[in-house]
Amino acid sequence: MRLKNKLILSYIVLITLPLATLGTGSYYASKNIMLKLARDNVTEIVQKNNQIIDERLKIIEDESLSLMVECDLFQIFDGAPPTDSELLKTNRRVTEILSRYFSQSRDLYSVELVTRNFVFGSKARNTYPPDHFYESELYKQAAEQKGRLIWVPTYDYSRMHQLPDLAGADIEYRHLFSAVRQMNPSCVRNDAIVRTRAGVEKPILVMNFQDRVYADIFRNSIPIEGAVFLVASQDGTVISHTNAAMIGSKPPLPWMDKVGGRSSGASYVMVDGKRMIACYAVSGITGWTSVVLIPPSTLTKDIGQTITFFIITLGASLLLLSLLFAYLISMRIYSPVRKLLLAIKRVGGGDFNARIKVEGKDELGHVLMKFNSMNEQVKQLIEENYVSKLRERETEIMALNIQLNPHFLYNTLNIINWMAVYGEKERVSQMLVSLSRMLHYTTDNRKDAMPLREDIGWLKDYIVIMSNRYEHSFRVDFDIEPELMEASVPKLFLQPLVENAIIHGFGGMESGGLITIYGCRQGEDIEFCVEDNGRGITQERLKEVLTETSSNIGIKNVDRRIKLRYGTRYGISIESVLELGTRVKLVIPYRKA
Repeated sequence: MRLKNKLILSYIVLITLPLATLGTGSYYASKNIMLKLARDNVTEIVQKNNQIIDERLKIIEDESLSLMVECDLFQIFDGAPPTDSELLKTNRRVTEILSRYFSQSRDLYSVELVTRNFVFGSKARNTYPPDHFYESELYKQAAEQKGRLIWVPTYDYSRMHQLPDLAGADIEYRHLFSAVRQMNPSCVRNDAIVRTRAGVEKPILVMNFQDRVYADIFRNSIPIEGAVFLVASQDGTVISHTNAAMIGSKPPLPWMDKVGGRSSGASYVMVDGKRMIACYAVSGITGWTSVVLIPPSTLTKDIGQTITFFIITLGASLLLLSLLFAYLISMRIYSPVRKLLLAIKRVGGGDFNARIKVEGKDELGHVLMKFNSMNEQVKQLIEENYVSKLRERETEIMALNIQLNPHFLYNTLNIINWMAVYGEKERVSQMLVSLSRMLHYTTDNRKDAMPLREDIGWLKDYIVIMSNRYEHSFRVDFDIEPELMEASVPKLFLQPLVENAIIHGFGGMESGGLITIYGCRQGEDIEFCVEDNGRGITQERLKEVLTETSSNIGIKNVDRRIKLRYGTRYGISIESVLELGTRVKLVIPYRKA
């Protein structure tokens, strides 16, 4: 048999099998692509629904924060508790104030202010004895948060408030979820914040919601047959569900372990022995996860026949076309080309050690030799570029450290200079002793990371200096989990945040300054917060603080050091409310020193 005929016969066999494989593979690939598109579409809907709900809940959260500085509410709770004869009148005033802030929200079921003597607010929907409330989980969580808003997952109303008479009753508020905040009423008078007197009871703001907050929007936006939506808290409590009987329960959800690690996404999970697609999004307000479960077959049942017809038609056409070109193909051309394509694929996958064995000296052999030479040069260039970038990164970290230390030293020496001018010898001596310990710590440039215990010791010396400079006009409290004291942290990473709170936050304040430094473990990360009750920062200035053109060198440098060392997902974020104070949050990964 002639070589030409052998090639044709071999090619018929060779092309038929790949085409069959290609057709089968294309069928499933096309099906998977359509499934992915549908899955991504549902995921996007879940994300947008979650964003819409978050925006609505954020408005309510902001209104509750604004209520803290409501002067009318301050006047009510700053005085003596109302007598029995005054309770109804006081309740009407409080109800009017609450209506002024929350009446526009169609998501709120009810809102109340609770004290030990009375539950203030509208009684049209639900009420309960105040003494039961102070034994409930709602009060415990509100008290633990020290004025911050906390979202409480869905609960049985009669059990939460110890109302056994309602246990079997058909009430519309059987299951609620709530947002609670311990209020500290205040009022701005003459550009100063006036707070309630010491010893005055702090009422608890309770905002109640039904599952329709989630159910209404999800039921209308996911009209897929067999789809199930649910919203669950971190502890597995069902906030909302397609099946209303599941609301408020804690069913075993082993598949929820695969739904997490990101703010949103989609995963395949097994639910009651069935393979389902879980499209989910995590709320940035409540931290709860919204999930839509969809059977994969529902998304692809209408496109199977279309894909099959297309694959068969295309496969037959390609087979005929391939046989036509079989006369023009030679193994002496095909073999080198195939080697080249395989080598290119390996290089595309990152394997720059791929080499092609050159067997001929013709034009194709020359091409293969040039490919090997080019691949070697590319490998060298990548290695050189990687080393260059690594050195550049290390140099930038060292430069930021050098920039930070003189910035602090300049401010400290300036403070000591003024104290010397005023003749405060003993205080100068005390500050110089603290400064000497600090300089011993800061001049050791061999390490950029230190145990938190040592860095906090250095920070306390710094606070001694600043406290003397500002005549003890402020106080610094620490609330850091003991297990974090041996964690590895960037050197001097909290000092610029404290310095900024003292110099800028307390500017114009003669006394009463308070800085609280929190530190807690959040999974594999550590979250630090530096809060002050200073004058706050305008939104325009807040946007500039961490930019390249910002004049605030200290905070900007700390943020850049963290991002260079740990990655862009870590760093500093700032929240501030004028005349209430500023909170600077700093997140780094947890690593032992």
